Amino acid sequence: MDWFKVGIKTDFRLLFWMLGLLCCPSLVHAESLAEYQIKAAFLYNFLAFTEWPSEVGNTITLCVYGPDPFGEDLNKMQGKGLGARSLAVKRINSVDGLQGCQAVFITHPVIGNLRRVLDNLNDRPVLTVADSQDAALQGVALNMSMDQNKVTFEANLAAARANRVNLSSKLLRLATKVIQ
Repeated sequence: MDWFKVGIKTDFRLLFWMLGLLCCPSLVHAESLAEYQIKAAFLYNFLAFTEWPSEVGNTITLCVYGPDPFGEDLNKMQGKGLGARSLAVKRINSVDGLQGCQAVFITHPVIGNLRRVLDNLNDRPVLTVADSQDAALQGVALNMSMDQNKVTFEANLAAARANRVNLSSKLLRLATKVIQ
């Protein structure tokens, strides 16, 4: 992904969104959809630049825990390659359903349940991702946010290592903050 182009697209979308607010309030939903289209691309790249132990097998199952903000964008990634592995996508609404996941995106509406989710995934090879304030400080490996209408992310190396996944140095160079 060309990060510079993502920034330009996001800036253009913001301008379009602001103009839309003046004449069409229904465009507010369209901008949030565009945000999650970009976050879906980030999520795929997070998975592509993460190394799991060999015990994980040939499929990386990405589970969206809570209400799905991505819509069809994640469905389009179903079956895509991640090196020698392929990607499967599931939507999960209970912490107990996370057992078969190698990556978990914790949605904003269920972030209050974060401690229970992390405890449930403890010592398993799972990449945790969120887009809620301070989620990386609370133990999520990667946390996305919006900064000046661009998607940014923080990395928590201790959280990733605790769950036996390795984040690529290429990925870490793009993080706005790396928590050791």
